[in-house]
Amino acid sequence: MIADVPPTSPSAILAEERLRVHTERVPVERVVIGKRVVTETRTFTVEVRREELVIERPLALDRNGGTAQRNEEKIFVLHEEVPEITLRAVPVERVRVVVESVTGHVVVEEPLRHEEATVDVDESIRTPERQ
Repeated sequence: MIADVPPTSPSAILAEERLRVHTERVPVERVVIGKRVVTETRTFTVEVRREELVIERPLALDRNGGTAQRNEEKIFVLHEEVPEITLRAVPVERVRVVVESVTGHVVVEEPLRHEEATVDVDESIRTPERQ
């Protein structure tokens, strides 16, 4: 700096652009979480039982030592097993959704301008001592 510059001498204020970089949180996308029911067919083999009537015919005995034959009707109820299907929904899995914040780097490039002082000398105005 020049020490002997009077305070009233002409001056200029030079400026420059300064870049301020910060981050802002903005929405990027909207995600909807849902679930759907998928139907699949399954085949099972089930063992079933049923009752059958078996008729056994014993030998007919004579009147002296045998059983008497009666004409009675007897009613039998026969049973069988049938597959019984029951459906119920049971919880099998818990699914959680977690949002994670991932840090990365982005390169930002921006041109910055600044002012520089220039001095133009007018050659048409010359004092005799400079010539």
